[in-house]
Amino acid sequence: MSKIKNVLYICSGNTCRSPFAEAFSKWLQKTIYVNEIQELNFDSAGIYHYYEQPQEGTLKYLKAKGIEMDDFVAKDVDEELLNNQDLILVFEEKYHIRKLKRKFRNLKNLNEKLFLLLDFAGETEDLEIMDPFYLDEIEYNKTLKRIESGIVKSIEKIIEINKSA
Repeated sequence: MSKIKNVLYICSGNTCRSPFAEAFSKWLQKTIYVNEIQELNFDSAGIYHYYEQPQEGTLKYLKAKGIEMDDFVAKDVDEELLNNQDLILVFEEKYHIRKLKRKFRNLKNLNEKLFLLLDFAGETEDLEIMDPFYLDEIEYNKTLKRIESGIVKSIEKIIEINKSA
């Protein structure tokens, strides 16, 4: 894989998982990985358009970590957005990878840059992260914690890829 500069997180509606991933990645960029990933751009989008703002559970979880995302606006994925990415990380095979490959089948290099987050992170089991939208707070937070772990491992992998590119 060549050097990674632009990372896009995609979930179904860009209100729970992908906005969390974007905000958490940007926070890591400003706090933990200050020197290692400054050149990276993080973004998020949804396959469908449901709401304009992140879900309350996502905002509450981020706020507990001291992360604000007041400037976030939900957006839909489109061909231009996908073309501008070096890495696209999603959460479900059936509802994200398959739909994107079907909808954007003519897009050059999509297969080479599209991964499940946990697969890219090096996990080998239970790779899908289902939508926490209807879950209670405890289960919702467990979902975000899995995403958090996957992001840290993915960023560490990106750092290694970029060192060798």
